[in-house]
Amino acid sequence: MAKKVVVISSSPRKGGNSDTLCDEFVKGAIDGGNEAVKYFLEDIEFGSCKACMACKTPERECFQEDEISIILDDMMDADVIVYATPIYYFSMTGTLKSFFDRCYPIFNHLENKDYYIITAVGSSNGNALTGIRDFIGFSQNPAEKAVFTVVGDVTQQDDIRSEVYEAGKNC
Repeated sequence: MAKKVVVISSSPRKGGNSDTLCDEFVKGAIDGGNEAVKYFLEDIEFGSCKACMACKTPERECFQEDEISIILDDMMDADVIVYATPIYYFSMTGTLKSFFDRCYPIFNHLENKDYYIITAVGSSNGNALTGIRDFIGFSQNPAEKAVFTVVGDVTQQDDIRSEVYEAGKNC
C-alpha cells in the first residue's frame, strides 16, 4: 500500500548536503510507489510562534496566515515524516527549531508515524539528535526508522545517497 511521505528540509542551501539527501529520499519514495512531498523551509516565509494559544482549539489553526498550515495538514495525513538539517554548533538549524515551534497545534496529534532523520555535519551530530528526538517524542507511537548522517561533500559519497534512496523506496 502506498504511503504518504512528507520531507522537511531545513538547509539554508538548495542542493546542500542535507537537502540533496532529502531529494534522494523523495526520489526513492516515489520510485517505491509512494506519494512524496518535500518542503524547503527557506522558501517559505513564516513567523515564529507567538505563544498566544489561539491554535489550541479543535481546529488546531494558527492565526498567522502563512504556508505552515499547509505543511501541518500534510504532516497530519502523512505516514512517514523526514526531518533534515545541517548541524550548526552541535544543534539543528534555527529554521528547523522555529518550524518545530510552529508545530504546536498538532504535535500531540501526530499518531503512528514513521520518522527518518537526515543530518549533515562537519564532525559530529553533537546534541542535535536530542532536540529532534524530543520533538518526535511528543508524537503518539512514533517509530524512528533511521538516522542518516553525511560528513563532507555528499556528491562524492554514492553509498550514503544510495542508502537514503533505498530507505525512501522501502519506507
